[in-house]
Amino acid sequence: MPYDAQTGLYTSNFGTTPLPDRALTLFDFLFDLETPFSRDPKAFKRPDPRGRPWILDAHSPRSYTFEQAKERTLDLARAFAARGLKEHDTVLVFSPNDIDYGPCLWATARAGAVASCANPSYMADELAYQIRTVHKPHPVKLIVVHPDALDTTVKACEKSGLSSEMIVLIRPPTSASDAPVNTKPLAAGFPTLDYLIEKSRDRPLPPKVTLRQGEMKTRLAFLSFSSGTTGLPKAVEIPHYAVITNVLQASSHWQQTFPLQPFDPKEKKGDVVMACLPFYHIYGLVVILHGSLYQGTPIVVMPRFDFRQFLQTIQDHRITTLFLVPPQLILLVKQEIVKEYDLSSVRLAMTGAAPLTNEMVAAFRARYPGIVVGQGYGQTETATIISLLDAGMPGGFPGESAGMLVPNIEAKIASPEGKALPPGEIGELWSRGPSNMLGYLDNEKATRETLDSEGFVHTGDEGYITKDGLLVIVDRIKELIKVSGFQVAPAELEGHLLGHEDVQDCCVIGIPDEKRGEAPKAYITLTPAAQSRLKSEGEETIVASIKKWVTDHKIKYKALAEVEFIDVIPKNPSGKLLRKDLRARHAQTVKSRSSKL
Repeated sequence: MPYDAQTGLYTSNFGTTPLPDRALTLFDFLFDLETPFSRDPKAFKRPDPRGRPWILDAHSPRSYTFEQAKERTLDLARAFAARGLKEHDTVLVFSPNDIDYGPCLWATARAGAVASCANPSYMADELAYQIRTVHKPHPVKLIVVHPDALDTTVKACEKSGLSSEMIVLIRPPTSASDAPVNTKPLAAGFPTLDYLIEKSRDRPLPPKVTLRQGEMKTRLAFLSFSSGTTGLPKAVEIPHYAVITNVLQASSHWQQTFPLQPFDPKEKKGDVVMACLPFYHIYGLVVILHGSLYQGTPIVVMPRFDFRQFLQTIQDHRITTLFLVPPQLILLVKQEIVKEYDLSSVRLAMTGAAPLTNEMVAAFRARYPGIVVGQGYGQTETATIISLLDAGMPGGFPGESAGMLVPNIEAKIASPEGKALPPGEIGELWSRGPSNMLGYLDNEKATRETLDSEGFVHTGDEGYITKDGLLVIVDRIKELIKVSGFQVAPAELEGHLLGHEDVQDCCVIGIPDEKRGEAPKAYITLTPAAQSRLKSEGEETIVASIKKWVTDHKIKYKALAEVEFIDVIPKNPSGKLLRKDLRARHAQTVKSRSSKL
């Protein structure tokens, strides 16, 4: 295994891959087919995208080939310039996934402007916070909005002190039953992308920004916001170089372990990727929207995740590749409705954004023996991928592992004192690579706390690397439960609990305990079968069964102190468990108990 005991550095089992030796933007990287990004003969050879389908809508006939996506991008570049977009300005995208999401970002990159993607579930105050954060250093010139989010956007503009005239609809409103009642009347006052394109069609195409050598590493492509599970979200500064290099790192890894097959439209053969993860999140943004397309695999875009529609889309489009978060994979394991659909086309399922346990991976393999499954790991601060499963490993990739370091990554496992730790020892994962962020926008303190002077991102995740180079993430350092001096990882207990026949979903938190300091408490969503037995058997019987499931298989200090049933486990849109919400719920429960005494 590539481990240097003198420096404490871990490197990739798959070596390094050549990176760009000329300055280029994301637009150049995707659409300039004449000039290679590197003169190195060992550089990743991209499949020729010409004549291939590129982006398809899961629920309509709308689609773009490579050529059509480029044409749409150039049309938007012309339209955005007509609206006053210049270098270093911001285009903010506030929409669920759409086939025009990518072209909006690439038109922005071509202009040398910055894209900032917002969670379409945000309320007005949350969106206003993002607008204000990016506007001062990078003036917001356009906000590309889904019609359903229009009312929120107008209110956010008012709260930010900006004109709502910068709002553009990503598409016209529909008559969907779940759309806000005032969408159509409100939308009548705002232009659509199609309208802007038509209005500016006679204008000359604005000049493409040309970066100087080295500027690619510092010129911002995205201001992506961290999930904000603790405190307010921070704007992560991601340059063009970070996204480009991460795509190349991942492409090199897949090429060596599990080559993705470019789709051949004539033969109807090759890989097709499910795009059900939100593009505003770094996982969907880099891995799916950029990485998959660069490797010649078309993406089928779902605006929102709905499990039945997800299954139907796999069947209809013969999806081969699933990039998921753990809750989605758990649905595939637990839900019986999957039997109603043909999923035989799928050959790879990868999860990320939150840990997955060996038990759940084993359950997935038992149900889908023909699908290669495993995990990847990354962060917004690393412009995504640090590690990926070795999908070609004989016998299957170890379920608990978050993958192996991708090419060009250097990592350390550090003790609380900052000492580099050898294979097998647990500490904080630090990562250094070409895709690391520049820092947090206008937040030097947070930048210094996360990005050290040697260029390592301190991930805040505790884990270890085995002698064979397998990265295992134990949990977030701040989420570990300290029981009588022992550390208990919530993710470990959650993975085990999901193996109980009555548990549909779960989340474990630490609660105060007089004798032990802290103790684990499980919030459980029951399966429909267990819910139907609740009245006849009583809550105590099922609680006892769940507690016994832990005590029968885990060391004594990991025993559950409490179990509480809940209708839905709170998660953010990327699938991360919102433990802080459940801690607040528990605190309220304790307060209510005390008031009754």
